[in-house]
Amino acid sequence: MNLFQELRQRRVPQIVSAYLVAGWGAIQFLEFLESRMAVSPNLVNLVGLALLLLLPTVVTMAWIHGRPGRDSWGSVPKVVLPANLVAVAVLLVFLFNGRDLGAVTETIEVLDENGTITERVIPKSEYRRRLLIFYPENAGLPEDDWAREMVAVLLAMDISQDVFVDVVVPASMATVFSNADLEGGHVSSRALQRKIARESHRPFFMTSTIAHQDGVWTLTTVLHESKSGQEAARRTIESNDLFTLADIASRQVRQDLGIPSAHLEASQDLPVAEMLSTDLEAVKSHVRGLVLAVHYNDWAGAAEEIEDAVTRDPDFSMAQFLRFAINQTLGQNEKASLAINAAMKSLYRLPERSGFLVKYQYYYGEKQEADKAMAVLQMWSQLYPNDIEPHLHMATYYTIRQDLPKTVVAYERALDIDPSQVHLFERLASLHNQMGHFEQAESYLQHYVDLFPTDTEGYEDLAAFYSLNGHLQQARDVLNKAQLVDPEKLDLTLRLIDLDTKLGQYAECQLVLDALLANEKNTRDRSQILARQLALARLQGKADELSRVMELYYSALSEIRNPMQVDLTFSMMWPVVSEAGNPQLALERIQQLGTKLGDPYGKLTSVGRAWALAELGQTEAARAALVEADEVITAFKFEVYRPSMAQVNGMIAEADGDFDLAVEQFRIARDTAQQDDPMYDVRLGRALRLQGESAEALTVLEAALVAEPARPRAHLELAQVAHEKGQAAKAREHLEIAQKAWSAAHPGFLPAQEARELALRLK
Repeated sequence: MNLFQELRQRRVPQIVSAYLVAGWGAIQFLEFLESRMAVSPNLVNLVGLALLLLLPTVVTMAWIHGRPGRDSWGSVPKVVLPANLVAVAVLLVFLFNGRDLGAVTETIEVLDENGTITERVIPKSEYRRRLLIFYPENAGLPEDDWAREMVAVLLAMDISQDVFVDVVVPASMATVFSNADLEGGHVSSRALQRKIARESHRPFFMTSTIAHQDGVWTLTTVLHESKSGQEAARRTIESNDLFTLADIASRQVRQDLGIPSAHLEASQDLPVAEMLSTDLEAVKSHVRGLVLAVHYNDWAGAAEEIEDAVTRDPDFSMAQFLRFAINQTLGQNEKASLAINAAMKSLYRLPERSGFLVKYQYYYGEKQEADKAMAVLQMWSQLYPNDIEPHLHMATYYTIRQDLPKTVVAYERALDIDPSQVHLFERLASLHNQMGHFEQAESYLQHYVDLFPTDTEGYEDLAAFYSLNGHLQQARDVLNKAQLVDPEKLDLTLRLIDLDTKLGQYAECQLVLDALLANEKNTRDRSQILARQLALARLQGKADELSRVMELYYSALSEIRNPMQVDLTFSMMWPVVSEAGNPQLALERIQQLGTKLGDPYGKLTSVGRAWALAELGQTEAARAALVEADEVITAFKFEVYRPSMAQVNGMIAEADGDFDLAVEQFRIARDTAQQDDPMYDVRLGRALRLQGESAEALTVLEAALVAEPARPRAHLELAQVAHEKGQAAKAREHLEIAQKAWSAAHPGFLPAQEARELALRLK
């Protein structure tokens, strides 16, 4: 009898076939449960693999017991069966240890802003899908180009209702596209699309084409897996209505992403027109306004478009919210208030995630109820644990309140969710540096360099850390290494100029910066060069040059940054022009910025105005300005302004001759400031000297020179300390460094005048 006959007699083929059919049926049933009942796909994989691996046991058992009659166990089955069972158990434990085998959802309790606790069913993090939808290509007539951004926004809005999917469009990550020089957020290169998706940690990305012919819209979508770049699904959808087209495509995309059908049938899926507006022209204006604001920084143009949208449909909640953001940015605070209240009135039209953002801004900015605003963020983060946005807002919330430990926690959670947010390494390092955790700060930056050895940004941040802490040669070594990676990168050249500036090589740095500026057309890069020229002019007390560069820098930043943020920043920068000898211009510009911003944020410019007034010795006017600023700082808990307030209070106290108070306030300013600046030490050192504490003054001033060895104001104060101690030679040594830096200073620059007076006394 041959082997085949033996197998048939023992009915091995029949038994194995029956086993395979039964196993296939079991797998199909589990896949049905996975789709319909939201059972974990890991369970399907485990059962399927176990059935396959147990095949040797089935064959062995069929061989022994398949033939009619009694069969005895031989030595082979006694070895094969236990060995197979143990091997299967070990392999399954190894492969599935730690993996969830239960339902893909979980039930959690959440607390809303009104203190109400409710239960919600949400998907577990590992089953959520993260999708990037690129703007479609126009396969039709040029006059239909407007539909490219429109379709992506409609589709993303519709999909965003689904808690299983975290979806973004280029407008959601405009900085990424801007840094890649992709105008308007459009990119047609498949390789670049895949690169952006992978670096953004989006496992899936979608490309598409849109065409309009004979009244019919045709959308062809292609879903890609970011890791492999392969197509996961390709669909073509037609409709004579764009809103309907988005509704159909949304469900198809979610099915292609593997979202359980039971969830799709049970979850909210409002038509996108109900969430936005049934007026197509209103939605077109809304999308144009969004694109102008985020991709082109044209906030005035965006305001015109959004006014058209809400005029056409006043209940267009998403447009009202964008109107709020645009008008707040432009300083039109009355319009902003009307818009956020209108958005809240129609909040029910928005997907929940968008609603959280609206409510957060409403409670925080409009109602000034910070606790409710934080409760909204907490609920958002619980219901959508894969959303990075609530944690970034929390980080901003805690930063404004100067709560650094909680800021660190928020950023670390955001980084856990989305490791592509590598810029957070630099923020975390900066926070740890402020808290004195130098090893942790360095480890964050070094970790980034280790992860991305060909990305020069990591080297730049590490060099900045070394420079800030006085390790200038280490900083230079890191930058030299980075230049081996990218010899032509402007940022590295500018970082090296920063080091040379700290060493007092002002003339050489100025020549290089002038040459770079003459040949640079990119606005972002021009702004970076101008920032260095600004620092040089300030150090040298060149008020006229400082004013000229300040205007150029303001214009450059206004082209690429949020104008409200630019205005607030410059309200704190113009006082250096007053310090350099041109107080009237500084006060005039600060007043203009305050008027432009309007109430309440315009009052924040009073901190800068008080600073300029204190430089002039107008202490009563400076105090009044601080009182005005304190109103809005207290109301909005903008504690981030407190260090500047303390510095100005110290300047006022010094001008009044109250050196004890000046020392106290300067110490607060230095110890609570979010950014290290040697000028905090210089001002404190000066106040200590005037107080008569020359020993501590010497310690503080020498500490200022660790990070910036050529800082002229520090050398002037050290010269004064040395003179008071009768150390004429040492006083002349420090004074020579200061006077060399101020050889071309403005006649009204008081430190240069003080240096000349000291030089006369030292003769």
